[in-house]
Amino acid sequence: MNDLEIYWEAASRIAGAAGLILTGCVLNRFGAPFLQNRKYARVPGMVYAAVMLVLYIFPWYNGLLIVNVFGMASFFAAMYAVDKRNIRQKVFLAVVGYLLKWITGGFSHMMWGLFGERILLSNGMTDKPFFSLAVFCIMETVYAAAAFGIQILACDMIGRAYVCKKENMTRREFLLMISPFTLILLGYFIFAYWERMYWRDVGIYIEDAHPEYMWVQFCYQMLSFVAMLTIIVIYQNIKGIRRQEQENAVLAQQMTTMERHISEVEALYRDIRGLRHDMGNHVMILENLLEKGEREEAAAYLSEWKKQGDGGASEMKSGNPVTDVILTEKKKEMEEKGILFTCDFHYPQGTNINAFDISIILHNVLDNAIYGAAQCQNPYIRLCAYCRKNAYMIEVSNTLLQKIVLEEESGLPETTKGTGGEHGYGLANVKRVAARYFGGIDIVQSKTEFQLTVMLMLA
Repeated sequence: MNDLEIYWEAASRIAGAAGLILTGCVLNRFGAPFLQNRKYARVPGMVYAAVMLVLYIFPWYNGLLIVNVFGMASFFAAMYAVDKRNIRQKVFLAVVGYLLKWITGGFSHMMWGLFGERILLSNGMTDKPFFSLAVFCIMETVYAAAAFGIQILACDMIGRAYVCKKENMTRREFLLMISPFTLILLGYFIFAYWERMYWRDVGIYIEDAHPEYMWVQFCYQMLSFVAMLTIIVIYQNIKGIRRQEQENAVLAQQMTTMERHISEVEALYRDIRGLRHDMGNHVMILENLLEKGEREEAAAYLSEWKKQGDGGASEMKSGNPVTDVILTEKKKEMEEKGILFTCDFHYPQGTNINAFDISIILHNVLDNAIYGAAQCQNPYIRLCAYCRKNAYMIEVSNTLLQKIVLEEESGLPETTKGTGGEHGYGLANVKRVAARYFGGIDIVQSKTEFQLTVMLMLA
């Protein structure tokens, strides 16, 4: 092998290695949003690149198909090692990543076949070997940059379509999603089989003998990508509809609780009316006792009357009877669980804010706070409400056992409470209520405390 051949071999090997490293970077970008531990989100792509580089430098098998399968298997294994949740989703992502690599590679290969080979095989290149080598290096650089850009674009399109990245994929959903992708993968295997058999029988690449084959494969790859994107969009729409149904179910349950609270307020008003009706009799009795000089009996009667009156009153005074009942109920629940409750909540009197909407907010934020604080030592919950310029602010803080993972798309906690995931769905209802008042929610958390702020704009 002369020096020129060594240079060509080195340039080709460096280009191949660079392509594998860039593919690892793309897989990092593709898989990172699906992993809970973002600290190690780059590990799967790095593992893929390292494994493929080893197989590229020290080939143990000549079949490119098997090597690629082994590389994507290492990508899946690394994702599972970093985050052992939702294994079905990771299998699905490995299949999608494998197909995306093939599809984007096919597009890049077609562009190289149309332009790269024609330039290098033109009459002006064949008699200038070193100039041809320089052009080859430049074209490989452009080719690698274009392939990298196409891979990034395709992966970003799939990533944007796959909205519910942190939600668990059930077995039924996995079978429903993987079936059409398996058919696309079968088409890939058929194309790979044809290419391998043609090379074995004829000794040349099939696209060199039949250029139309490259276009047939390209059309299949583009249709496959559109099908993949469509399937994922449909799947996410179904997940969104189901999520909306669960949010509505949580809201319906809370509305039932609201009706009970309103009934309790009505009963409280009836007791007050009855107390006012009896007040005249009590005053008359006290006057008679004092006129007769029986002060001790009058004091005892007054003390007993005071006890009975206090027993019917709500413990919390927020400025609205419905929120009084809710806060009293939540305070009793916190006392039963040993949670210290500090409350400085005041209902916004004389504003456009509806008591029912405030009740939904209080129910959800306090339920979540109780759930989070109950798991901690020395638990506490602080609730306050105040007006700041033209905004009504509700803040609740609670102790936290560990930081809560927030979804990137919604900014809300992942659904973690119970099998129904009420934690996330309840806060989604709070966000919807805040949006009706042109407001929003903000979450700040440290290692030991979770703070949620709800802002409602006043008319």
